[in-house]
Amino acid sequence: MREKLSAFVVSHNRAPMLEACLRAVSFVDELIVVDKSSTDGAAAVAARYADRVEIVPWSPTVEETRAFALSLCRHEHILFLDDDEILSPETGPWLRNDLARPDAAIHALPLRHYILGVHDEQACYWPEAHHRLFRKGAIEFIPTVHGGIVLKSDDIATIPVASGVCIHHLSHPDVASFVERTNRYTSRPDRVRVAGGEGDLIGFAHDRIDDWIGRTPEAPRDGYVAAVALLKAIYEVVDRLKTWEETRGLDGAALFRLAQEQLVASSRSDAPRDR
Repeated sequence: MREKLSAFVVSHNRAPMLEACLRAVSFVDELIVVDKSSTDGAAAVAARYADRVEIVPWSPTVEETRAFALSLCRHEHILFLDDDEILSPETGPWLRNDLARPDAAIHALPLRHYILGVHDEQACYWPEAHHRLFRKGAIEFIPTVHGGIVLKSDDIATIPVASGVCIHHLSHPDVASFVERTNRYTSRPDRVRVAGGEGDLIGFAHDRIDDWIGRTPEAPRDGYVAAVALLKAIYEVVDRLKTWEETRGLDGAALFRLAQEQLVASSRSDAPRDR
């Protein structure tokens, strides 16, 4: 007998994409959406597909919401997605068949990133698999950015790419969205930080660029795979610079106010203005 499956999706202001996400996961036995106070009608979209919709205050990252979403799930097996992730057509039948004879506490699903609107198997992000299907208790969610999934079991199965099962992750349509998310994520105090570069920030930047470029084959065509590698390196450089900034212990805003006061004071004159 197949074991029942709950799924949860965390959403915020992606109504059109959320509909595609929810339609693709409609095969589950229970579908829960936790919406972070969307203003674009996403909650109304969710209500058409989900068994339960919960509205919570907005927060900058998805990691801060997943533990609450998990607490709402009634069934023993859990699948979780973000609202910019769409399952392939092969995923539903494969998972339903596998849950008739569950052979692992955690399943890792292939993840196909779409950065700058494109997925390219020559880019540094492929192949990649994420732990997204699990038996209750096998995964714990914590609010740490890029470290918010804690594995509680080593009984893990990776679903093969050849199965057709995958998550299409439509993450960054353009450079601006990548930069915006980079700034938002690296501004969270509770995040996995990039190590290195303590004494040589320039050397660190060169090293990260070389590392990401080295993970890609030749960059033919229009330079797309090189652009993705550079964006990955930019994230790490920005993260490291913010850690360096914190280590200095200086309050730039306070220094600006002091400079302003000093400049205003030095520009004052007791001499009357000519009229």
